[in-house]
Amino acid sequence: MLGKLIKNAFKANASTVYNVYIAMGIMGVVMLVLLFIDWTKWGDTGVGLGLAIKALISFVLCLTAGISVIMTFMSVISEFRRNMFEKEGHLTLSLPVRSSSLLLAKWVSGSFWVLLSYFVLCLCALGSFLYVARHSLAVVQGNEMYNSIYNLVIEMIDQFCEAAGVVTPPLSVFLNLAGLYAFSGAVKGCVFVLLVYFALTLSHCRPFHKLGKAGEVIYFFGGAFVVTTFASLVTKLVKIYIVISETNFTFTLSEKEVEAAWNLGFGAFSITNLYCTAICAVFVFLITAFLIDRKANAN
Repeated sequence: MLGKLIKNAFKANASTVYNVYIAMGIMGVVMLVLLFIDWTKWGDTGVGLGLAIKALISFVLCLTAGISVIMTFMSVISEFRRNMFEKEGHLTLSLPVRSSSLLLAKWVSGSFWVLLSYFVLCLCALGSFLYVARHSLAVVQGNEMYNSIYNLVIEMIDQFCEAAGVVTPPLSVFLNLAGLYAFSGAVKGCVFVLLVYFALTLSHCRPFHKLGKAGEVIYFFGGAFVVTTFASLVTKLVKIYIVISETNFTFTLSEKEVEAAWNLGFGAFSITNLYCTAICAVFVFLITAFLIDRKANAN
């Protein structure tokens, strides 16, 4: 039964987000075509105009991907509200299935589409940076001015590490850190979806429904505040780190080891906040399932 619920949830969300992906896909293709145009044939004076145009197009491509993430969020939220508490609410809530299974199916489907758009955003951001950097290095022998963007990024990283009193980590460590931060963002995106579902559900429970649409916003930020505060408090008490070198990952509770790792050119990532956020997500899920089962009402 859970498999069928997830399948139907995927179809329902697909019917609402496909327009977003079609529109953003067309815009993305246009941007990619513009990236591969040889701008030296269209008035590049040799002072970096071609690279500036490509950098601008890369930024617009990332902006397009960012808009797709927001639009996907809105589509997923709209589908959950319509299917659970508006037009289809009475039918959905009367299905002979557990509320936890129903909520899980909605959460898996909604999180998938949100993470897909998030992955596209990260891919566009990384690809745009690497493209501009590679383009700069490819023509440095012909014109040194094209090398300014790449040198500026490297110089900013070196200055930041120097100001922090640490050794600049190698590229492989930076990429691993970026991967961990991307994974952390993905987990928090899933929790964000769940908090929205919680807020929508609570706003359809008596007496919380009196605030209407404003209540949804209030309940969401209230839930987010509780989750964030709990995770921050635990993080201050217990800090679990992943130390990243060029060859392996190690766990540690010692801040001295973390400091030593940075001094050696390694990286470190605290996973306590992420772990606590995941624990909070479990409780939010259980509370939301309870509300759907016992308290929530369709319009």
